[in-house]
Amino acid sequence: MDTIYYYVFGAAAVVFIALAFYLRAKGKKELLEEQRQAALLEETQKKQAAAAPPQQSRTTSSANPEMLRLQLQAYERMTILCERIGLTNLLGRLPVNQLSAAELQSLMIQSIKTEFEYNVSQQLYVSSAAWDGIKNLKEQNIFIINELAAGLSAGATGADLSKKIVELLSHDDHVSLQNIVATLINNEAKQLMS
Repeated sequence: MDTIYYYVFGAAAVVFIALAFYLRAKGKKELLEEQRQAALLEETQKKQAAAAPPQQSRTTSSANPEMLRLQLQAYERMTILCERIGLTNLLGRLPVNQLSAAELQSLMIQSIKTEFEYNVSQQLYVSSAAWDGIKNLKEQNIFIINELAAGLSAGATGADLSKKIVELLSHDDHVSLQNIVATLINNEAKQLMS
């Protein structure tokens, strides 16, 4: 019976890791494509702005400082959001040793959703690539939490789930989209400032 359990658990772990790599690769491709499309759109807008009559460009530039401020604030908030919904950061803020695995799972997912919902209005000021990156990171982290929790026994503790999450993240730096999304947000904010 124990051997069957180990085979089933091992097979589930292999499937989960393969799925994590697939989601990461798919998310990375989508982010890169959206970033490329955003760059093309930006180029088109720059060409249109250069071809616009001088009177229109003066009107646009008078509105730009406020819009630039709002956009930079949004990118700042997205950077903070990216950090706050990171799995290791979530574990650091929750009383892992005082919870069951199911309670920790629920608290982590609720924290991610709350953080995301609190910042949903920022999508108005950031690129679609940046916002899609945040959405993909949110969904990936919820998926990881649920999959790892499903592989634990019924009496597992929060420390058990925490250990599984840390093991997964330390096994491969590329399992999580967090670094990719943070880099994208950082690069877009720097483009605004230049």
